[in-house]
Amino acid sequence: MSSQVIGRSRTRLAFSLFAAVAVALLACARAASAAAPTQTPSAQMVFGTATQVRLRNGVIVASQPASYLPIVGIQLFVPAGLAQQPPNKAGVAGLTAALVLHTPVDGKMTLLQTVAANGGSISYTLDPADTRYYLECSPEAFGRLLHALRVALTHPDLSQLAAQRAAALARADALTRNPLEAAYAMVRQVRYRGTGFAQPDHGSSLTLSTLGASDVNAFVTASIRGNGTIVALEGAVTQAMVDSASQEFQGLPAASPAPVPTPAGVGRQHQVIAHRDIAAPWVAIAYAAPTQYSPDFAAMLVIEAMLGSGGDVHALNYESDELTPTDFIGAYYQYEATPGSMIVFLGGEDENLDQSVRDLTLGIARLRGAELQPSFIDEAKKKALGDYYLSVTRLDDLGWLLGRAAASPEGVAFENNVPQRITSVTAEDIRRVARRYLQNETIAIVLPQAAGQ
Repeated sequence: MSSQVIGRSRTRLAFSLFAAVAVALLACARAASAAAPTQTPSAQMVFGTATQVRLRNGVIVASQPASYLPIVGIQLFVPAGLAQQPPNKAGVAGLTAALVLHTPVDGKMTLLQTVAANGGSISYTLDPADTRYYLECSPEAFGRLLHALRVALTHPDLSQLAAQRAAALARADALTRNPLEAAYAMVRQVRYRGTGFAQPDHGSSLTLSTLGASDVNAFVTASIRGNGTIVALEGAVTQAMVDSASQEFQGLPAASPAPVPTPAGVGRQHQVIAHRDIAAPWVAIAYAAPTQYSPDFAAMLVIEAMLGSGGDVHALNYESDELTPTDFIGAYYQYEATPGSMIVFLGGEDENLDQSVRDLTLGIARLRGAELQPSFIDEAKKKALGDYYLSVTRLDDLGWLLGRAAASPEGVAFENNVPQRITSVTAEDIRRVARRYLQNETIAIVLPQAAGQ
């Protein structure tokens, strides 16, 4: 696959396909057996040659050179994600990441200022299992800036704690007004109870107000480990840069981070309701789903396409320099969390929300039991392939996918294996996966706030 850096909107407006899906699935169930199957799509595009090395302390350094690019992208995965937070310390992952960016590394200049002064950019993203730091810079500045990032990562400046905690409180307060985030948060409270991922990305006013320097130090000490740390290099990468990155991170302790608590399985239906100052209701309907390294991953990607994908796995993630969307409609497959979740968002300007919910329920019932027309499956597979490739249209996306592949049991080959598996999905795979996972709905409803509430 060409690794062009293409601009992309993070808002990801989507169209609701639930009525069409239900009708199409119903038609498939009644279709004549004489319907001719279409040609199965093939995955023609491939990602560039990638390699990886594992250091003695467990750090993985993966690289995917593209000599025609003038810049280097470094995606650094640290096992310090939302799920690693103690539930009563929710917000410490985001607070720690913000402190890293505001740590002085060059005299009085912070990491953020130092990177900017060298013509680069840096940001962080909070994932369920990782905090990712993305550094983009010129090849000439690579060694200096990567060293600065590693120093700030291992010794964040705690003198900035009060200021960054106040900023986190403001962001947490703002997100509570977002109906999408409210619905997503309620789903997570049910599906990930007992882990830090059950809490809001920024924490709450209660947990944030109690976080102190000792909490940040404890989180850094627990998460800065060789095992679980991945350095993914994209763009104008040379072997000297790979060696430099290896040398930079070979000193991390070899121990693994503490295991993430396993949430209790959702064995029945749940419904949770909240009220917000909004014009129309929003609904999130969540089901179980496989994680990204499961044998069922490709089939669930095809099911997501059938349901009308609203955006990729990062559509609702918090990033240090971007806002979350307020108008997300469609299926959202959170496969980076354990267990995974398939969440369908409905609402906003939808004037017939009840009908959309009924259409979705009918569509999922058909996935579990209907004979699906081959042409319908092939179209969904083509869309799933397109969604997979279009989810990596920027250099930071390529680094994310490379790092996720390096962490898989297959290594960096994973990124090219997934499209092949999508093309191999069968009707029986879809029925089997739908029957296994698409049960026991968790329904989160966000209603307009009445006067006086």
